Amino acid sequence: TKFYYTKNSWGTKTGGKEMKYDGYWYMSESYVRLKTIAFMVHKDAVPKEIRERLGF
Repeated sequence: TKFYYTKNSWGTKTGGKEMKYDGYWYMSESYVRLKTIAFMVHKDAVPKEIRERLGF
C-alpha cells in the first residue's frame, strides 16, 4: 500500500491539545481516494492546450 505524508489543515492542536508529529499524517492511498473531493494545482502545471480549452 502506498502512503502519503500529509499536512492537516487545522494545524498542530486539536481540542486544545498539542498533536503528535507537528500536524502531519501518513494517509494510505485508499483513504486519500475515498476522502478527496477536490485538489488544486498552479495554473502553470496545467498543459497549455488544456488551459486554452478551460479559458485561462
